[in-house]
Order: sequence, then structure tokens, then C-alpha cells
Amino acid sequence: MTTVAHRQRRHQSADTEATILEIARDLLAEGGLERLSMRAVAQRAGVSATAIYHYFANKQELVERIVDLGFHRFDEHLQKSIASHPVGSMERLTALGEAYIQFALDNRQYFQVIFNIETSNPKAIEDLPGHGGYNLLNDCVRDAMASGSIKPGNPDLIALYLWTLVHGVVTLTLACQLHDNIPTGSKGAQGTPAELLRQFTPFIRQGLEAGATPVAVPATNHES
Repeated sequence: MTTVAHRQRRHQSADTEATILEIARDLLAEGGLERLSMRAVAQRAGVSATAIYHYFANKQELVERIVDLGFHRFDEHLQKSIASHPVGSMERLTALGEAYIQFALDNRQYFQVIFNIETSNPKAIEDLPGHGGYNLLNDCVRDAMASGSIKPGNPDLIALYLWTLVHGVVTLTLACQLHDNIPTGSKGAQGTPAELLRQFTPFIRQGLEAGATPVAVPATNHES
């Protein structure tokens, strides 16, 4: 009986901790660090203001756990998205960009927390869990260069360029209604953020300069 009771208490404790993390995540996404307080989280979680300190020593530890959890989920999502695509292919890079957008749409609270919360001490990319997805993108860029899928260049600069492009699509999507501004795809794909990214492909490959030599862009098989 003692063992059963102990397991039940551990299970309840884990459930309470998960609830606290979800509530704190939502408060952060809604109002940033100023909105978050241990007392506010405790009230929403239905525990006493002192009981919450049995799970997290202070607000900083709670925030760090939420951010770490968000980045780990983000990294797992990105890794899974490229697993079936050949190393060094443009398809792999495209899948990574689309997965970035989809994560933001499906996990808005986590995305808000890991990328939009202002702190007085921002971390370096190298210190983020999974490096914030940057190392994965950088590796895909280097592999694409090595395979000849994209032309040689500074992989760090190209990775940052692609990252800012995709993040810009996400930011606009979360802030504005873009559906009416995104042309329907060649195969009838509706105006989604992922479709917008696909339609950016010719600009990425060819550039915008007048008179530049066009680069053939193969038809996409994607459907929204």
C-alpha cells in the first residue's frame, strides 16, 4: 500500500508541475515577464503561493524551464521534419523552413516565449537548447553547398539570411491576416504561410536584380 500511495503522490506531483509550466507559459505568452508572478501562477494552478516553491525555487528557474522545454520541442519538430529528405537537397532546406512556420502556428505560446520574450540578459545562440535551430539550419546549408544544390558562399551569412526570412513570415503571420495577400499556388494551394514561403523560392534562387540570369525553378509537388 505504501508503494502504491508513493506512486500516486509522484504522479500527482508530476501532473501539478506540468500544469504549473503550462500556466506560466501562457502567462508569459500573454504579457511577458511583467505578467508572470509566482502568485499568479499558483492561483491559476489551484495551489498555495508557498506550495509552488516546492516545484520551482523562484521565478527565474520557472522561466528557464519553460524556455528550455520550448526550445527542446522546437528542435525535435525541426529534426523530424527533415529526416525523410536527402542530405544536401533543396527539399531538406525547404522542409526545414516549412516546419519552422508550422511549429509557430501549432505552438504559438511556446513560440512567443522562446523568441518574443524580452530579457535583460539575452543568451547567445550557442547557449540555447538545440542552438535555437541555427546549427541544424547551418548544417543543411553547408550540406547543400557541398552537394552543389546551392552555390558556394558564406554558410553562416546564408543561414542567417534564411532564418530571418522564415522568421519574418512567421512574425507577420502571427500579427496580421495575410491570406488575401498570398497568391494561390500553381496547384491550387490556398494562401497559407507555407505557400507564401514556397512562392518566395524563385526570389531566393534568382534574386531581384533586373537583368539577372533566371534560374530554372522546378515545379513543386507540395499541397497545402
